[in-house]
Amino acid sequence: MNLPRPALLAPIGLFGLLVLGWMEPSPRPIHGDVAWPSMEHWLGVDGTGRDYLRVLAAGALGFARPGVVVVAALVAAMALRVWLFLLQPVLADRGEDSSSGAGLAAASPPRLLLVMVGMLLLEEPSPMLAAAIVAGLYLPVALSEITGHLRSLREQEVLAGVVAHGLSVRRILTRHLLGGYLAEPVLRHAAALFAQVAFTQIALAYIFGTSSISAGLAVSWGGEFKRLAPHLVPRARGFGCGPVGTCDEAVLAFQAALLLFASLALLGGLLRLARPPAPPEGVS
Repeated sequence: MNLPRPALLAPIGLFGLLVLGWMEPSPRPIHGDVAWPSMEHWLGVDGTGRDYLRVLAAGALGFARPGVVVVAALVAAMALRVWLFLLQPVLADRGEDSSSGAGLAAASPPRLLLVMVGMLLLEEPSPMLAAAIVAGLYLPVALSEITGHLRSLREQEVLAGVVAHGLSVRRILTRHLLGGYLAEPVLRHAAALFAQVAFTQIALAYIFGTSSISAGLAVSWGGEFKRLAPHLVPRARGFGCGPVGTCDEAVLAFQAALLLFASLALLGGLLRLARPPAPPEGVS
């Protein structure tokens, strides 16, 4: 399974942020003023006196929880689909439609719009409900591709050969399919769903406030984007800073750029993992 190395850095970096956020889910003020990055605070101190690396980590933890839950449910659904397929006759049925249904991806309705409509019907936005809506809309796309791969295996009589060796269904499912032939599409769909849920959670926090992500969580990336949005486009004349002292506006603009870069690098890297592999040369 050939995966792009830059994209692999995205889940590794995200995992590091999640571990840091788990250690301190609600970063507390530790410094009185805004400060530039230092050896003590690698990304500086924000306008409320919190270490900004801890702020990013806590925000990542907030939008990652629903993503991890729905990704686990997606993988379980795909495993169940493979198991049910293995219970069917392993020889090819020539009269069966073997189309993969990849067009479902293009025909899916705007997920974020449906999530927003669903949230407006509630008294308080629910991050898990939003994640469930995104997962429910994405599930047919993933199952359609998995079914297409399984039908291809059956038409090539690969499954018949594996079953003829006397292997158990459990071993075929875990080692040869989910852990082998189907590992790449399973990973792609898990990365795609997680990134879509994460983007949705960030948008919810931006529109409805940080309470839509996690009760009691002091920060989220959506809330940070809203707070730092005026500083994404610096004002003229050096932010209007004085000749002495720390320029708070410049530090906040720097942190806004860091937040934007982290979003593009981590979630964009997951979406790159989710791209289908390029066809072999000479195959259109």
